[in-house]
Amino acid sequence: MDVNGKHYSTIWVSEVDAQVIQVIDQRFLPHKFVIEDLRTLDEVAVAIRDMHVRGAGLIGATAGYGMYLAALHAPKDDAFDEYVSLAGDKLKATRPTAVNLAWAVNKQLEAMQEAETPEQKIRVAFDTANEIARSDAAYCKQIGEHGLALIEEISKQKQGKTVHILTHCNAGWLAFVDYGSATAPIYAAFEKGIDVHVWVDETRPRNQGASLTAWELGQHKVPHTIIPDNVGGHLMQHGMVDIVIVGTDRTTYTGDVANKIGTYLKALAAFDNNVPFYVALPSSSFDWNIKDGIKEIPIEERGAEEVKYMEGLCEGEIKKILLTPAESNATNFGFDVTPARLVTGLITERGICKAEKESILSLFPEKRNNIQEGYIKFHCHWIKAAPMSAAQLKDVIACRNSLYHKKLIGVYPNGVGFGNVSIRSGNDFIITGSATGQYPTLNEQHFAVVTDYNLRQNALTCKGTIEASSESLSHAVIYESSPDTNAVIHIHHMPTWKNLMDKVPTTASDVTYGTPEMAEEIKRLFRETNVAQEKILVMGGHQEGIITFGKTLEEASRILLEHLTNA
Repeated sequence: MDVNGKHYSTIWVSEVDAQVIQVIDQRFLPHKFVIEDLRTLDEVAVAIRDMHVRGAGLIGATAGYGMYLAALHAPKDDAFDEYVSLAGDKLKATRPTAVNLAWAVNKQLEAMQEAETPEQKIRVAFDTANEIARSDAAYCKQIGEHGLALIEEISKQKQGKTVHILTHCNAGWLAFVDYGSATAPIYAAFEKGIDVHVWVDETRPRNQGASLTAWELGQHKVPHTIIPDNVGGHLMQHGMVDIVIVGTDRTTYTGDVANKIGTYLKALAAFDNNVPFYVALPSSSFDWNIKDGIKEIPIEERGAEEVKYMEGLCEGEIKKILLTPAESNATNFGFDVTPARLVTGLITERGICKAEKESILSLFPEKRNNIQEGYIKFHCHWIKAAPMSAAQLKDVIACRNSLYHKKLIGVYPNGVGFGNVSIRSGNDFIITGSATGQYPTLNEQHFAVVTDYNLRQNALTCKGTIEASSESLSHAVIYESSPDTNAVIHIHHMPTWKNLMDKVPTTASDVTYGTPEMAEEIKRLFRETNVAQEKILVMGGHQEGIITFGKTLEEASRILLEHLTNA
């Protein structure tokens, strides 16, 4: 988009030095236009965490370039892979809600794994970062083309009169690499000559609507009016809003939408007043792991100072002022989740669909096979507790990380996780946490202790800093059926899975993963086959799924590698 008549993306490689990434520092907008140079991983992490850059797409693109900078500064020896893996973990920890962040980091790690030397990996990381940024802009442009049809139809119905669009927060050019998601249809309509006007929510507490959306609309000469956050419902009641278009930081494959706090209230008002409510997003903002957005999407809670203080231009300088009693507490949830039932439709780079699983999959059919991976199917009673010690988990962490680097545990290109490891601990067992397949290296924060389970009720109890893996019931029945087993490994490997099907104990092909039925199938194998002696089984209804177990992790690993060698 243009700034004072000159085209800018929100992030780019310096023309002077390819080892410097430049971004528009959004903290100073709309009062100052500042370009910041990012040279190190730490500078990128600060830029993401402290919102020098913000918005789902731009966070992902920035993370992509952050991984490139990490590769530049990584040791040029055998420690390279571990260094960039830890760099990825550092970036993922900066902003937990936006799924594009982890998606971009994982994409970089997978791409670098395909190269051999550190020099080749650096080149791959650079090319991949550029591709992430390029595709983000291209997808947003396509979102604009698809969303234009909605605005055109409203304009036609109104016989050319002004189409009033309400948006919340900033899902514009500044939130992506170019064009934006929610604003892309608006810009497309404006460029086509359709009479549009945008109601811009101020979006407390950081006022991204008032400071960012209004600024970029103004740069593009799009008519707009800034409103307090609480005005939207009133406007809808009086027929002053024709359509609501917002962005999203994470949307489940069932259509639940996480977006800036306050979006849910706008959706409720739109639903009550029969105003269409659309969410615009590139496919990188879908989370194919999560079914229930309200229960499962992590919601970032930011500092109270953002609520208590406000920044603005005063006598030519940007100053911060206190709004509240100094001693008052404040809570600052960054996002909320709008249930799919309140969403009229999703505007993606492939077209418009309903906010429901089958409609979404009609646009993204390649996601269907693994759509159910990664979310917890059982009823999980999770007791939050302090993590176990690193010393206690040393062996299982080493085993799991080794399996990840062998690509036996990890994530598919579509972001879906797979595989897990557990060890017995007295009457309980310790297992990798839910959705940890995305992390190249785990630490003590990534494990849960399963203390009880009930197949009949499809339930378990666990404690720790994270919920237990969705395959915990399968592990539980192995420990129950084999008292001398102290370790269980579940991996995915298609060649071995195909080769071993029905040659070793195999569960029924119509029984899916993470269900009581799968656990019962494993118990059946212990009753009817020699699985207790072979210590390996194939999950017939869980594509690529293989389980080995043993008295020790070493034994379970050895059995697994023996069969992989023979595959």
